[in-house]
Amino acid sequence: MTHALLLVALITTQQHRTAPLRKSDLVRLLSGAELSAGELAQLVRRNCLTFDPTSRDRNDLQLMGADGTLLAAVDECARRKAPRRAATRPPPAAPPVTPPVPLPVFQVQRIVVYVSAERSGFVSGGGQRGSAGAQLPRALVFEARDSAGAPLAGQAVTFTGINATIQPAAVATDAAGQARVGVTLGQRLGSATVIGSIGVVEKQVAFNVAGGPATQLVVMCGPSSLAGHFAMRPDSVVALRVSAQDGFANPTPLLGLRAAVADARVFRVLTVAEDSAFGTVTLKPDQAGTTSLAVIANGMRQYLTVTVPPRAAPGKIDCR
Repeated sequence: MTHALLLVALITTQQHRTAPLRKSDLVRLLSGAELSAGELAQLVRRNCLTFDPTSRDRNDLQLMGADGTLLAAVDECARRKAPRRAATRPPPAAPPVTPPVPLPVFQVQRIVVYVSAERSGFVSGGGQRGSAGAQLPRALVFEARDSAGAPLAGQAVTFTGINATIQPAAVATDAAGQARVGVTLGQRLGSATVIGSIGVVEKQVAFNVAGGPATQLVVMCGPSSLAGHFAMRPDSVVALRVSAQDGFANPTPLLGLRAAVADARVFRVLTVAEDSAFGTVTLKPDQAGTTSLAVIANGMRQYLTVTVPPRAAPGKIDCR
């Protein structure tokens, strides 16, 4: 069954029963388009939740698109789950009861196996660091055990990613009670979270997302990005700001910044400075004309055509 069909089945089931919602259920419903924000908030008010929402849970839900109506419904559910104070009124006196005739005693032993929330969870692969959009080298392993510590085989574990993609999204535990999945990090820098769910038991683990290899140079003059051609008046000194970005437009370290001018009679490169985040190339026009500028860093070149108009030209035309 595809992920979309699983989501449709989940929505249909939740609309016709009152079982509390797990965090992973909310994440899947937010990532789909089957319910509006108001309908999802009504679903939370009717069914409530299996977990006590923390500030991290609220932040994760906001990242997935939860609005104020849904967050208010989550807070309302948390208040309803808070324990109420016991009444101070003494219980009524019980009427006298005639002792029953003793009956034969039979002992029936019933063994029920439950997944232990304390003994189950992620045992390997968490805390890895990788580039945005990259697949992590080590598999993520979730282990299911009962209250006695014995491994549980054949248990379905569902995985949900926040700023991450999980493959496969659901897998059964093996003879050792373990389920293994691959993790591909998302496009946002910072952190990624994976939630593993088995029954009402949910565990989560975090990863670090760093910038990928540089794929482009960005040259700025003031607030404007330069591409192709720009002009600067002859009586000015222009400072260009240079940065490197990965394939998802995330900033990456700038390495080996240089600048070269085809015709140094038109303008000169006064200074080139850089740090790990960005660099600066300062230009000084000398005479009217048009020539090219090459900005070089991270093994890449950005070519710009620069025009210095005659001094008599009116108006401010720096980096136009």
